[in-house]
Amino acid sequence: MRWKKRVIIPVICFLFIVIVCIWYVNDYYHTDENIQEYLQTKDSVLVTEMPDGLYLDGPGNETALIFYPGAKVEYTAYLPLLSNLADRGIDCFLIKMPCNLAIFGQNKAKKIMDSYEYDHWYLSGHSLGGAMAASYASGHLESLNGLVLLAAYPTKSLKSDSFSVLSLYGSEDGVLNMEKVEEGKAYMPVDYAEVCIEGGNHAQFGNYGEQKGDHAADISWEEQQAQTVEAILNMMEAHKNQKQEEVMMTYEKISPQEAKKRMDKETDVVILDVRTQEEYDSGHIKNAVCLPNEDILNEPDILPDKGQQILVYCRSGNRSKQAAQKLADMGYENVLEFGGILDWPYLELVE
Repeated sequence: MRWKKRVIIPVICFLFIVIVCIWYVNDYYHTDENIQEYLQTKDSVLVTEMPDGLYLDGPGNETALIFYPGAKVEYTAYLPLLSNLADRGIDCFLIKMPCNLAIFGQNKAKKIMDSYEYDHWYLSGHSLGGAMAASYASGHLESLNGLVLLAAYPTKSLKSDSFSVLSLYGSEDGVLNMEKVEEGKAYMPVDYAEVCIEGGNHAQFGNYGEQKGDHAADISWEEQQAQTVEAILNMMEAHKNQKQEEVMMTYEKISPQEAKKRMDKETDVVILDVRTQEEYDSGHIKNAVCLPNEDILNEPDILPDKGQQILVYCRSGNRSKQAAQKLADMGYENVLEFGGILDWPYLELVE
């Protein structure tokens, strides 16, 4: 009988844990019924389903925001907010998290950023989704322009001279731990702004009804989300203006044809491929060296001669510009950027 107890009791415990887990992940806040209209493509915003969620493609083409939903909230609940943002020129990626918990998918931003080309990337999230977005951002500050926290706070450093953070919450929020918000300020960069939406609460950043522990809002969800969109746009515009004032073009832009001439004539030239290793392995310009854009600042001695001629390229021309500026800022004096391999006309030089 003892051996039966030793077998049966663990099995019962295991089954109990499985049942509790299944119940927990299926007990979540569902999107309001009126959300269906936002799944339809509008004149200005094209909604496309992708493996990790939804892509909202609006009239803008330079800036994108990746959004992590709150814990146990159906991801489509944030469609109205992001649809309005996309309509104002910020393309949005609404991420569908495993079991509706961003803790299981905090690295999903990398896949999106590797698959799409934008000049400016921002990350955002609501509640636990915001915390996970902050956690990812802390390790990828050089790849992002900023972070938007909706009723959330960071637990890791976000300090960087080129990084912006906007924190938004409602005055009637009954869920957010304001003590943690205060503690989180120690991790913020110099370019940090905090906005309290008067009359707003925790749940109205999304459209999923009332949330347990939250207080009643004194304004409509339309008003709360409209103020949120305006605050985000103001933050992005301010960051853009600041960078335009700070950045001086200290590298030279050349054509692929000019780059080939230099490759043919010059002996002391470095061809730098700043795509990922996987992209490099799939095909690269002959004699090119792979150094991903994200790793440049972590390799201070990548090239010993700072006067050496460096020809930089990527896939489409976005990362090559970022990499060329980084190299120039590091003191390299002869950096030339010639765009992406997609526009490289010399196929015989690709291996």
